[in-house]
Amino acid sequence: MRSFAAAWSLLRRRLLLVIVATVATQGVYAWAVLPLVLLLFQAALGVAGVDGLSQASLPGLLGNPLALLTLILAVLLATFFALLEICVFTVIAQLCFRGEAPSMPAILRGLAGIGRRAMSWQIVLFAGYALLVIPLSHVGVGSALTSHIAIPKFVSGEITKTVPGSIGYAAIVVVLVYLGLRLAGTPAALSGGQGTVLRAMRRSMALTKRTQIYIALVVLAVGAAAVVVFFVAALLGTVPVALAPNATTGSHVAGSMLAVLTLVQFIGTGIAAAFLAFFFVALLHGGRVSPSYRVPVRDRASRVAAGVVLTLFVLLAAPPTVYATMAAQPSAAPLVIAHRGYTAGGVENTIQSLRAAAAAGADVVEMDIQETADQKFVVIHDVGLQRLAGDPRSVYQLTQAEAAGIVVRQGGFSGHIPTLEEYLKTADELGIRVLVEVKPHGHEAPGFAQRVVDVMDRLDPQHRHMIQSLNTGVVDAIVRADPTRAVVLVTGFQIGNAPRTTTGGVAIEDWSYSDEMLVSLHNQGKKLFVWTINDPTLISDYLGRGVDGIITDSVAEAITTRHLNETIKNSVSRYLDSAIRQIKPQ
Repeated sequence: MRSFAAAWSLLRRRLLLVIVATVATQGVYAWAVLPLVLLLFQAALGVAGVDGLSQASLPGLLGNPLALLTLILAVLLATFFALLEICVFTVIAQLCFRGEAPSMPAILRGLAGIGRRAMSWQIVLFAGYALLVIPLSHVGVGSALTSHIAIPKFVSGEITKTVPGSIGYAAIVVVLVYLGLRLAGTPAALSGGQGTVLRAMRRSMALTKRTQIYIALVVLAVGAAAVVVFFVAALLGTVPVALAPNATTGSHVAGSMLAVLTLVQFIGTGIAAAFLAFFFVALLHGGRVSPSYRVPVRDRASRVAAGVVLTLFVLLAAPPTVYATMAAQPSAAPLVIAHRGYTAGGVENTIQSLRAAAAAGADVVEMDIQETADQKFVVIHDVGLQRLAGDPRSVYQLTQAEAAGIVVRQGGFSGHIPTLEEYLKTADELGIRVLVEVKPHGHEAPGFAQRVVDVMDRLDPQHRHMIQSLNTGVVDAIVRADPTRAVVLVTGFQIGNAPRTTTGGVAIEDWSYSDEMLVSLHNQGKKLFVWTINDPTLISDYLGRGVDGIITDSVAEAITTRHLNETIKNSVSRYLDSAIRQIKPQ
């Protein structure tokens, strides 16, 4: 407990310095590093002639030497900034433990020393730690640049649908958390002059050999404390919202309070990061507390810098945040699209799950089709039949009649694989639209896209139903063959601009979504669907963002949430709902 007490003592005595350092590092990130990284990234995309980093564009990017070099420069810049951002609080702590005043020149000298020691091939080791281990394990002091790094939900969701996949995924998470705990002392060791990155990592491994549980408890306690502080601030914000004389004023006051909460979250995250950094430095020093914590920062340069940083923060950050929050207006509710039907009432992609989706109130049902050996179509997601049917064969090895006779089982339900004809006929009887995802398996005969168009025209001459696919060649061919059909390009991984496409819409995975992408597509007159949104918080969040549809397994929850959002007009309730959604892992 000595390390915890030492970190708490240091935080109390240097709280103003922590706030100034938080504002300064985030200011450098927002005004210099992020624009430069984005500039390099966009330059790489421009050189390669692609619109974003995705499965389709990756070969073009990696095959262009200039684009690849530019991407490497962007990653190096991001890594170097992450190194300095993660180490700034450990440098402050090391200065205090050595009995030195943490002045601006002293902090900059400490960061410069870390930069010099890290600038070798070992920067790759730190990149792996800062850009992967910390954000994926949520253990340690992270960087603003890595706050959105996570395992995409569509990847984890597919992996965990089988027992071996769930075990493998759990093992990966355990390994990441273990690495996060064992390497958590790396920034402290590096800022303490422990030589190279590799030496600092070895020092961290030695330091955390018998303290992993202690460290985990401290990290959890800090996170819990931050959440409690945020909730208390959110509850206090209900008072001015409740006192507003009318609904319009209440909306504006709620916007202002949400902006204040954003600033509280910003400062609170910085304080939590500083405490963890101080804790690891104290752990490195055995928890010894130096009386020279009280050495004041008297030099003029540091005082002027602190004043400038705080003034710029008040002038440049707070008012735009308040304005942006107040100016936000609720958007029209998106479509609720049942992902492969509603599996709470039947096996995915079967008639039973289609009926369950319609009964739950879904606006659209998304399903998958594949071509059989006789160039007909059945409704199924996987190419192989092992997961749902325990059959070692693949769809392309069977005729439509053979595939349609196979029984599939999932979640205590059973059913047969439907033909496309049977599925669309049932959907029409139920009065529900279908989003048909075309899934090429690579064994199709020539003219595949045209056959899709022909069968859809025959079964759906009114063009009520939509088509989507991950395959850009297929969607482009379908658009050319039938420009009047609503077609959507599915993108599982996209960093950068919205994908350029001839389709009328894009279905983006939640991990790759950005508001800028939404605005860009809407400006082009295109729709944006987001998949697969199952978390209640995310469902509520996207319902207010203005996307055109959310693809979800949690159909009933999404319908209920949309109904509540449409009926609850109380400013306090809306404010609290928005405040709760604002808490995200940092």
